[in-house]
Amino acid sequence: MSLIIDEHREYLFDAPRIDAFRRAIAQAVRPGDVVLDLASGTGILGYLACQAGARKVYAVDDGAIVELARALARANGLADRVEVIRSVSTWTPPPEPVDVIVTDQIGHLGFNAGIVEYMSDARTRWLKPGGRLVPSAVAIHMAPWEHDGVREAVECWSRPVAGLDVSLVRPMAASTGYPFALDPSGALAPGAPVVRFDLATASGEMTEGAASFVVDRAGTLDALAGWFVADLAPGITMTNAPDSPARIRRRQALLPVDQRTTVGRGDPIAVRLRVRPTNTILEWQVDVGEAEAPRARFRHSTFHGMLISTEDLLRTAPGRVPVLSPAGQARRTVLELCDGAHSVAAIEAGVFDRHRDLLPTPAAAAAFVAEVLTRYAE
Repeated sequence: MSLIIDEHREYLFDAPRIDAFRRAIAQAVRPGDVVLDLASGTGILGYLACQAGARKVYAVDDGAIVELARALARANGLADRVEVIRSVSTWTPPPEPVDVIVTDQIGHLGFNAGIVEYMSDARTRWLKPGGRLVPSAVAIHMAPWEHDGVREAVECWSRPVAGLDVSLVRPMAASTGYPFALDPSGALAPGAPVVRFDLATASGEMTEGAASFVVDRAGTLDALAGWFVADLAPGITMTNAPDSPARIRRRQALLPVDQRTTVGRGDPIAVRLRVRPTNTILEWQVDVGEAEAPRARFRHSTFHGMLISTEDLLRTAPGRVPVLSPAGQARRTVLELCDGAHSVAAIEAGVFDRHRDLLPTPAAAAAFVAEVLTRYAE
């Protein structure tokens, strides 16, 4: 069962999102422009660029959604102006320099779908000097939050399951971000920007920021709520802020604090955030109380919530001398046979003949070859 169509239904039928991009693209794209639609999905942003007068759109995406994008371009009379390229954008040589780059690789928090690193690469290799970016900047906003759901997501690991102790998972659960559709009533203080990425210069290096809050209602601090505000064009923003009447239909994120903490009206809360976009790592520190002597301090990192196997650590140790696994040897065979002389059928036969222990049937060999070819062959 595929959820791709339903995922893109959420994107396409999100009226505030489409309206914000439509207005921003109409402002950024000039008649005759060449546009890169980065991580294009159905190609909707590229079609909006055509409506704004773009001469040519290159829609780049590495998923099977590209076939739907091609069909939609044909159905709307845009196939001669929209060229859909199935590829990873960082691997793709530009057919020509572009005037504008458009993308929505934003995620829940503004950076966690890869916008910083992908836009950095694209603006370096694709964009003309003086070219335009949509969005041009994205900021992470946060607020202290009360939320029973995120507290339960952490504390459930303190309880036995079928008589088994699973409590060792709790520290990892407390260092994990959780997507939620937030009700503004959970806010303990108004939100504020903490970290901002200027996409004309951001490179994926570690970025940090801080914000101070004053609690405006008594309650319990369970987490930091996070959302994004993206600058699409001068005077046009897009956000999933829970209290925005123009918010798009994208969930926010909650970053827990280790212990539920009672707070009163007027209490200060200080937040520091460090972001490593290329690794999708967030570190957050939360101080409750006066800066000189906070009565509670919490430090978390999503690194501590990551699952890293012993095998993976051993295989990537700098001193290790690796050898190919049976699957690696089979993949090498496929790549060696992609020499311009062998047909797909011949490659399948060759792989089946050489790697029967791994791929015991022609069908298994064909499936394995297809996985390699769709990723690495032209």
